[in-house]
Amino acid sequence: MRKRTLLLAATLTTGLLTALPATASAAPAGLKGDFNGDGYGDVAFAAPYAKVGDQVMAGYVAVVYGGATGLDPANRTVINQSSAGVPGTPEAEDTFGSALAIADFDGDGYADLAVGASGEDVGTDVDGGTVAVLWGGANGLAGGTTVKDPAVSAHDEFGRVLTAGDFDGDGRPDLAAGTTASHAYVVKGGFTRSGTTGAAQRIALPETSPYGADAIKAGDTNGDGKADLVLTYRTELIEDGPNTWSKGVAYLGTSTGLETSVPRALPGGTSIAIGDIDGDGFGEIAVGNVFTAEDDHDGSLGGKVTVVRGSAGGPVNGDAPMAALTQDSPGVPGADEARDGFGSALSIGDVNGDGYGELAVGVIFEDIGTTEDTGSTVLLQGSASGISETGARTLSQASSGVPGSAEAMDYFGSEVLLTDVNADGKADYTVSAAFEGEGVGAVTAMLSDGTGISATGDRGFGPGAFNLPYTYSAFGANLIG
Repeated sequence: MRKRTLLLAATLTTGLLTALPATASAAPAGLKGDFNGDGYGDVAFAAPYAKVGDQVMAGYVAVVYGGATGLDPANRTVINQSSAGVPGTPEAEDTFGSALAIADFDGDGYADLAVGASGEDVGTDVDGGTVAVLWGGANGLAGGTTVKDPAVSAHDEFGRVLTAGDFDGDGRPDLAAGTTASHAYVVKGGFTRSGTTGAAQRIALPETSPYGADAIKAGDTNGDGKADLVLTYRTELIEDGPNTWSKGVAYLGTSTGLETSVPRALPGGTSIAIGDIDGDGFGEIAVGNVFTAEDDHDGSLGGKVTVVRGSAGGPVNGDAPMAALTQDSPGVPGADEARDGFGSALSIGDVNGDGYGELAVGVIFEDIGTTEDTGSTVLLQGSASGISETGARTLSQASSGVPGSAEAMDYFGSEVLLTDVNADGKADYTVSAAFEGEGVGAVTAMLSDGTGISATGDRGFGPGAFNLPYTYSAFGANLIG
C-alpha cells in the first residue's frame, strides 16, 4: 500500500486525440483557464502513468471544457505525444503530464497548457525531461511546441514541477520549471509557436537539495501586479515518514524578474496554494505538509497546513502565521490521526462570492469508518480575519450527492481545485481520486450553488467516459484550471 503512496507522491492509452469542439464566441474571452475562448473556465489534468500504445507510463493529458452546466466529459480533448503537432513520441516512462501549468503564453486570448514529461530521455541524456506548450484555440487545445531547456544535461527531469506567472509585469506570462538539481528556471515570455522565448533566469534554492523543488506556485502576495514564486524543497531525501527536513522559500517579482538576493523563508511541505483568503487584495500562501514528525512538538501526526499572510511587503512569515491547521484545530472537521495526509493538495477560491477565498484541503489517506485510505477533503471558509473557525465542510465519496462510493485506497483528495467552470462568478470544486480502481483514477466535478458546494449537478468520470482503457494511469493527476 505504501509503495503505491510513494509512486503517487513522486509525481504527485492509446495514440488517440479526441477533440470535440465547443461553441466558441466571436473573440476569445481571455480567461486564465479558458482554452477554447468561450467564456467558461476549463479544467486540465493528466494521466501520467497511462500506457500509450505499447509504451508503459508514457502518459497523456486531458481537458474537460466548462459550460453553463459545469464540466461535461463529453466535451473534451485528450492529447499524448502521438497526437498531431505535439512534439515527441510516446515512450516508456516518459510520464507526459507529470506537471502542468496554464497561461496565455502566445498572447492570442486563448489559454495554453505547459506540459512536463519529466521522464523523457533527451538524446543520450536519460531522464533529462522536456516541456511542451500545447496551444489553445477556438476548438480547444491542439498542437504544441517544445520549450528549450536552458541547461541541457546539467540536471535531470526538466519540468518535474511547473507554474506560470508574469514575474516582471511586462504583460507576457513566464514559465517556471523545476529540475532535480538545487535550482529551477524561469523562461521568460513571450512564447511563440515557432519555439522562441525570452531569456532564462536561473533560480537557485537557498540550500542544497537532493531532489530539487518538490512543489512550486506563482501568485501575487504583495498586490503589485507581478507574480511571486514560492517553492518547497528538502535538504535531506526522506521517501516515507516524517518530513522534517522540508523548507519553503518565496521570491518576489520585480520589473526585472524575480528578486533572488532576498529569499523569504517559508514553511516546508508537499503542496502549495496562493490566493486571497481575507479579501485585502494580497495573496496568502498555504503550504501543506502531509508527513510531519510523530514527535513533533505540536502533536501533528496526520499532516499540517500553514497559511502565511500576504501584505504590501510580501508574505508575512514568523512565529504567528495566519493559521497553522491540523484536524485537531478548532473548526476543522475530523481528527489528527497518523498518516491521514491532511494537506495532500490545496486550492484557494471564492465559492460563495463574498470576496473571501475558501481553502480546499485534500486528506488523501483518510479512513472513513473501517474503509482504509479512501480519502477525503475539507473545505474551510475564508473571512476578513483569515480562516474561519465556522462553516467548514467535509466532502468525500461517502458524502450525500457526491458520485461514487468510498472504497479502500481510492485516495480521494489527491488533487483539489477551486475554479469557476460555469461562469457564475463563483468557484466550483473539482477533486481527483488518483488511485480509484487500483490506480486507474477518477475525477469528481461539483458545482457551487451560490452559497457553497452543492450536490446538484455533480459528475464523476474516469477514462471510460473518454472511451479510453480502464487501466493503471493515475487519471486526474495535476488538476489545474
